[in-house]
Amino acid sequence: MAFLHQSFKDTLLDLVFPQQCLVCGKEGKLFCAKCRAGLSYISPPVCSLCGHHISNDGVCPMCLSGKIHLDGLRSVFNFEGGIAQAIYSLKYHNLRSVAPLLGTFMADYLKQNPMPADIIVPVPLHPSRLKYRGYNQSLLLARELCRQTGIELADKWLERSLATASQARTQNRIERLANVNNAFIFKYPTTTAPRVIIIDDVATTGATLNACAATLKEAGALSVWGLTIARER
Repeated sequence: MAFLHQSFKDTLLDLVFPQQCLVCGKEGKLFCAKCRAGLSYISPPVCSLCGHHISNDGVCPMCLSGKIHLDGLRSVFNFEGGIAQAIYSLKYHNLRSVAPLLGTFMADYLKQNPMPADIIVPVPLHPSRLKYRGYNQSLLLARELCRQTGIELADKWLERSLATASQARTQNRIERLANVNNAFIFKYPTTTAPRVIIIDDVATTGATLNACAATLKEAGALSVWGLTIARER
């Protein structure tokens, strides 16, 4: 009900304040045709596990040297330009109306690059951060993705039990891994769906998604993939 109320508010705001391109400011859509054509899609070759750019097909050195719980991680765009602006606006400027478009990009990607999936789980926020922000941007993306693909949404499965520092403020991969170690708990005795896709907005090292995957696999998930709208280079 709250989601429907927010959708009505967003529609009303669009009527009063028409959408503008996040890149050039042209009135009409969040991305005008020219700026949308300039978005930086991720293209192969990428690491078969973490999805990071590499020079040849295979597994990157970081994945070979670390403990990876994810079966794979993929991202639609590089985190730059218009996509970076859109995500920043969604997370920090309360521009929730951008979530359906970003979710559509993710749905289109998933249809073209299928992953094994019985259920979709958004990366949860800690209750204190959720209270401060008022919404979980990953849930908004996951909700749209589920609506377009028909995959079931399980937004109550994972809980963030530790109020970790923002991953954007950590300095390197080791700090990011330590920051989210044991940060998530599974809310039920075992999973009822063996194949899971975890949804987040941005991947840097993949530490957050990997921590979620570890928790889900401990609960019985057969496979866990990660999907984000963007990835830092």
